[in-house]
Order: sequence, then structure tokens, then C-alpha cells
Amino acid sequence: MTKGPFMKNLILFAVPVFLTGLLQLLYNAADLVVVGKFSSEATLAQGAIQSTTSLIHMLVNASMGLAVGINVAAAKYIGAKNENAVSRVVHTAMVLAVIAGVIVSTVGIIFCKRFLSLMNSPSDVIDLSALYLRIYFIGTPFNLIYNFGAAALRAKGQTQKPLMFLFMSGLINVGLNLFFVLVMDLSVEGVGIGTVVSQAVSAVLVVAELKRTKGYCRLEFKKLGVSRDALAEILKIGVPAGIQTSLFSISNVIIQSTVNSFGSVTVAANGNAQNLEGILNIAVDSVYQASLSFIGQNYGAAKKDNIGVVMRSTFIMMTVVCIAISGVMVPLRATFLGIYSNDAEVIAIGSRRIAINAALYVLFGWMQLNVAYLRGLGYGTMPTAVSVIGICVLRILWIELVFPLWPALECIYYSYPISWAITSLTLLICFIAVRKKAFDKMEKEHGENASLAPDGAQ
Repeated sequence: MTKGPFMKNLILFAVPVFLTGLLQLLYNAADLVVVGKFSSEATLAQGAIQSTTSLIHMLVNASMGLAVGINVAAAKYIGAKNENAVSRVVHTAMVLAVIAGVIVSTVGIIFCKRFLSLMNSPSDVIDLSALYLRIYFIGTPFNLIYNFGAAALRAKGQTQKPLMFLFMSGLINVGLNLFFVLVMDLSVEGVGIGTVVSQAVSAVLVVAELKRTKGYCRLEFKKLGVSRDALAEILKIGVPAGIQTSLFSISNVIIQSTVNSFGSVTVAANGNAQNLEGILNIAVDSVYQASLSFIGQNYGAAKKDNIGVVMRSTFIMMTVVCIAISGVMVPLRATFLGIYSNDAEVIAIGSRRIAINAALYVLFGWMQLNVAYLRGLGYGTMPTAVSVIGICVLRILWIELVFPLWPALECIYYSYPISWAITSLTLLICFIAVRKKAFDKMEKEHGENASLAPDGAQ
């Protein structure tokens, strides 16, 4: 990550991350497709699952932001060749995964139906939605263990193993979904159980890999504990990232509540389109993760010129990838949405969202890159504050002020690209303003880290 060739290495890093995310998306898609095609209550079951999406993201993303902090902290110390510090980050991360997972799981199980009621979840699916959520949240600790462990592995450039583990657990997920729905004649509870079991498998596999790995990121159960210094490094980036993603989800919950008012058919259609857009989101995230890891290691090694090359390379990657995927998804949106449902009305309504959001998704990609640049250089609070105002506040104001004047689905969907564009431009201005200060701080920290590195490694 600190020597190049950077474009080639960034692609080699990003492709497995993209495929890993795609498999995670297929977890949800498998739930939707199986109940949509084979359940005796297909539309209701799909609507039940889809109406839970924003709520799941709101609670889980509050913890998932910590994975970003783990990635940045581990990558920085790997770049500085400080193996002891990396070890403290990894062991602290695993303890945090269990604690955060139990908290999120408990909150989700106890309050899920109350949250669904506040979101105006359609009355004909709310009981099914609550049942699916309670089962889903049982698996939250497993999900966090996998994601925190995968974040540590990615920090040192290992992206293939998390992909392999997710592929194996994904096959289990699909197989169990089909078994519970087709053989046992279950509905949302069947696909929920399949998801939890597959998450447990992925968690076990990533822990086993961390125990086997040599050098950086090796996990030893006897060293499990919370290091104050490592926790501070993780929380410095992770807490703002978690706040940002959870607040994003709150704005999405408000949007979901507005969508819910259109009825269960629209809820199912919107959710199917959102799931399809997930492919674009995963592509953006893979370049975002590559940028974080490469900038983090070069920050730790105080290689300013390399950071500039990484930024230019990831901007090109992001632009090309988003335009290429959108160029296929938008014209073929009805065909792709037909995978999720046979209902012509569901497909037609979902196509209206894809035509707006997917076509302009490159704006979201640029926004996320600017976030990655700032976080990779150690700025956690600034991108969070800008993003919260530009995404959450703006969208809420849009729903409260603009939607009553134009009460159509298209009005809701236009809030996404408009907020992406405004936030991206603001973040770019912030980066330009703090760049010199960040590089000066990097050179100072490099000298301090070098004195702690084993054998005087520089």
C-alpha cells in the first residue's frame, strides 16, 4: 500500500471488497427473492421485510461506524510498522464487537414494534415485520464480529479471505432460506433464521483466520481486552462515523415513513429498488474502503506524495465504476426488478426510483471519497458534521417543506441526489482548507510513531 503501483493495487484491493459487499447484499436479496417467489403471502412478506430496512440500518450502522475506526487505526500503525499497537487495536476491536452487538441486539428485539409503529409501517405487515426484526437482531453480534474482523484484515491489505468466508456463509443462507420456505412452509421467520445462521458461520470463519494469521492482526484469546490507547484511536474516527451513518439512517427512517404512507405495494417496490441500488452502494464502498486503507498506511509512513496519487486514482476509479454500473442498471431496471417480484405494479413503481437515484449515483460516490480523504488524514468530526447537515437536515427539511407541495414519490427520490451534490461540494472545500495542516501533523506523528516501532523500523 505504500509502494505502488497504486492504481493496480487499489483495484486488486477494491475488487474483493466489492464482491464481499455484493455477497452481503445477496443475503438480503435472497430473503426477498425467496419470499417473493415462493411464499404463499409473497407481496405481504416482501413488504414486511422491506419496511424494516431503514430501522435495521439505523441501529446497526451506529455500531458499524466503529469498523471504519478499526480500519484507519490499524492501517496507520501498520504503515508505521508498530506491531504492538496493531495488536492492541485488533483485540480491543473484538471485545467491542461483542459488547456493541449485544447492546444493538437487545435494543432491536425489545423496541422493534414500537419503532415500526412510529414509522407508520402498514398495518397489514407490521406483525410480520416485527417477527422478522426480532429474529434478525439475534444475529447482530455475529455480524459485528465478522465486520470488525474483516476491517482489521483489510487494513493490512487482505481482502480475499473475507470474500471467501462470506461466499461460504452466503451459500448456507440461500440453502436455508429455500429449505425453510419451500420445505417447512415458513415465511419471514424462515429467511430470518437462515440469515442469522449464516452470520454466525461468517463470524466463526473470520475469528479463525485472525487466529491463524502471522504478524499484524493476529488474534490471541488470552490478549482479549480493551486498551485505552487503542480504544481512543478507534473511537476518534469510529464514533463520528457511527454517528454519521446512524443519523443518515434516521433521515432514511423519516423518508421510509413517508414512503410507507403510500401502502404496502409501494413499500415492497421501493425496497426492491433500494436493494438493487445496493450494487452501486457496494461499488462506492469498495473504493471508499480502498481509499481509507491506502491513505491510512501512507499517513502512518508519512508519504505525502503517495497520498496524492491515491486520491487521484480513487477519484478516477469511483467515477468510472459508478457511470458504468448506472449505464447498465438504468435502461434495464425493469428486467432487474423482475428478479425480485412478478407483480407488474411493484416493478413499475420500483423503476421510478431507479431512474432518478441510480442515474445520479456518482454524486454519492464523490461525496464518500471526500469523507474518506478527511478520515484517512485523521479528521473524524468534520466530515460527520458536514454530512449530517448536508444529508440528514436537508432531507428532513425537504420532506417537511417540499413534499407537501409536491406529494409524489419522485419528490422523495430527488432529495437524494440534491443532498449528495451539496454535501460533496462542501466536503471538498473543507479538505482543501485543512490539507496543509493535516500533512504537517502527519510528519510530526510519524516521528513519534517511529520511536515506538520495533527494531527502530522507519
